[in-house]
Amino acid sequence: MMRSSHLSLKIFLLLIVYVTYLGCLSVHAEEGSCANPGSDAEGTCADVDGDDFDDKPSRRRMDGPIFATFENLSPYRADIHFDDGRFGNFVSTLEANGGEARLTTYRGHSFFITRHGVREALVDPATDGQYFFRIPEDFEGKDDEEGPHFTLPAEASPSKTKCKDRYPICTFEAE
Repeated sequence: MMRSSHLSLKIFLLLIVYVTYLGCLSVHAEEGSCANPGSDAEGTCADVDGDDFDDKPSRRRMDGPIFATFENLSPYRADIHFDDGRFGNFVSTLEANGGEARLTTYRGHSFFITRHGVREALVDPATDGQYFFRIPEDFEGKDDEEGPHFTLPAEASPSKTKCKDRYPICTFEAE
């Protein structure tokens, strides 16, 4: 079951990348840029409308995938979950004491961290709040460069509260 949902998530993410790529081609064609390099005699894009499109920031820079790095400094092996607003989807495991994972994601995506295998939230002991990491909508990094770096601090631990909601949806459903 877990293998099937993991495969489904990969297929879903691949589909998103494919649709984004197709949308990028049509956006560039509408802007007068070249969606098909090699369209002129020199093998480069021709500036058909004289708007100097090469100097414009590409919309793809704000809509395309970015690379986010997650680092685990806590003594607990941890799982990263994509926050779908419900129970989350497992994405990757971080080894304890310095483990890292690099994920391809998009602006606006959010993630939460649990103890490996048991889905028990790792929290900030000072606030008992679960760690959430969000890619800002206005993140301006280039798609092909390193994106945000998120760190689960060394003091992260399971909650001391006996009755603690495990997922973001629990609070919403309780209302």
